[in-house]
Amino acid sequence: MKVREMSQDLRKKIISLHYKGEGKKISKALLISQNTVAKVVQKLKKDETATISQRHPGRPRKLTPRQEHLLMRRVKENRHASSLHKKACLEFARAHADKDEDYWDYILWSDETKINVFGTDGFKTVWRRNGEEYKEKCMVPTVKHGGGSVLMWGCINAAGVRELHLIDGIMNSQMYCSILKEKMLPSRGCVRLFRCLSF
Repeated sequence: MKVREMSQDLRKKIISLHYKGEGKKISKALLISQNTVAKVVQKLKKDETATISQRHPGRPRKLTPRQEHLLMRRVKENRHASSLHKKACLEFARAHADKDEDYWDYILWSDETKINVFGTDGFKTVWRRNGEEYKEKCMVPTVKHGGGSVLMWGCINAAGVRELHLIDGIMNSQMYCSILKEKMLPSRGCVRLFRCLSF
């Protein structure tokens, strides 16, 4: 359990009153417990110092200040993103709640994502005991230059998975339009074309 040091000023007052022979009156005069006074006096007699620690109330801390800062930053970031995402999803659900099953046959969904060849871009944490920081099970393996990543674009519809495209380079508006023209439009062949296709 973590402890904190008694203030230097309080220790001096206890010692001063002790030398004056105040005895049991010290605790009442300083508004502290007799047990605390006794510990200071005992330590003073033992090694001629009065350094004594008081315990923190409550459960001991499990995270370091740095870990707490990182955790709170993640919570704040995710909280805002989650709030906006939930609102958009709710609006979309309300707007399409009355659509029948056939309606979704004409919807084509697309998205792009980055896939790391090795590891993750984010932080990784591990619960460990003191002295285990260099154990293999508590360490995250790494590779030189991070291992690289690939950027993928793909689309799906009610019939299943459609085109999957490996993006070479940095995605920009021209590349995105090119992907839609070369990859998305051919996927319409899997969708009934006699009605308008939504993208």
